[in-house]
Amino acid sequence: MVWLLALSACSRDKNKFSPIPFIELKGAYVYNNGVDKDSFILLQTHYRDGDGNVGLNPGDTLPPFNFGQPYYYNMLVWMYVKDKGQWIKPLNPLSPDKDTLNFHERLPSLTPTGRAKWIEGNLDLRIPAEPYSLKPDTVKLVLQMFDRSLNKSNTIETEPIILKH
Repeated sequence: MVWLLALSACSRDKNKFSPIPFIELKGAYVYNNGVDKDSFILLQTHYRDGDGNVGLNPGDTLPPFNFGQPYYYNMLVWMYVKDKGQWIKPLNPLSPDKDTLNFHERLPSLTPTGRAKWIEGNLDLRIPAEPYSLKPDTVKLVLQMFDRSLNKSNTIETEPIILKH
């Protein structure tokens, strides 16, 4: 499970940024539970969007934002595990469809009030180090964001993260 720790937005000059969302990785930190076992990975990101249409409202449940559709989640987070020198997407052991493990999120609407709509802010995500009792030794995380116009942000990727179990 992923927890949103911080969202912020601000509004100033019109057209300060591109209407295509942009995200950047500020840091990836492993937190230990105090007995030499890692419990979660903190991903710190920064985002910006020129028209401020990042996030979904509670009523955004019709296509293409309905459950089961590609745009239901607007912050995509994929985990890759290093296995015999290759990066693979592990299977989610709870998925009856043999889906791969991911930590996608449905961000709430971040659109500011007022005439100027551009936004930027920080978003922190917490990713479990042992998701569903999987105990990977080395992982990397890949992120991408969508806005309500279905514009895709750039894709960002962590460096390999070595975990203690």
